[in-house]
Amino acid sequence: MSIAVYNAVPMILHDGKEEYRFTLKLSPATESFRLESGMIKRSIFIGKRMFNRLFQFVRNEYGYTLGRIQYDDEQMKKGSAVTEQHDQFRFTINEKEGIEVMFENESVPQKKVSATIPLQYENEVEKKAHLRALIPSVLAALILTREKQPAF
Repeated sequence: MSIAVYNAVPMILHDGKEEYRFTLKLSPATESFRLESGMIKRSIFIGKRMFNRLFQFVRNEYGYTLGRIQYDDEQMKKGSAVTEQHDQFRFTINEKEGIEVMFENESVPQKKVSATIPLQYENEVEKKAHLRALIPSVLAALILTREKQPAF
């Protein structure tokens, strides 16, 4: 049996100063997820360019494109992300006791953002769903926290 609709996973986004806690609810059947944190409750959809698995669009529930993601390799562990506000990031994924994502702003390399998500999958299908939604969810969380605090 595959992952349940909206399987909830906690995510912590840390910018070096503050910590933001989100609940990431995955739905691999619709290639979407829901981000929740306090008053923020947003549905995010993952799109792709034809058959290119290494390229993803990130859209909100209204169809507005939030950003684009390009992976460097088939393992989907490194790559770049661009927001619609033209912020460019490089990212890497490290798997330890949990999954850690490190985002580095290309224009200001000192500004780094990390996100941690616990390993909460039971089989390869769930693992692929988590990894496919991981970078889009961190990018969306980064954009949503920036809307709340523009200095971030």
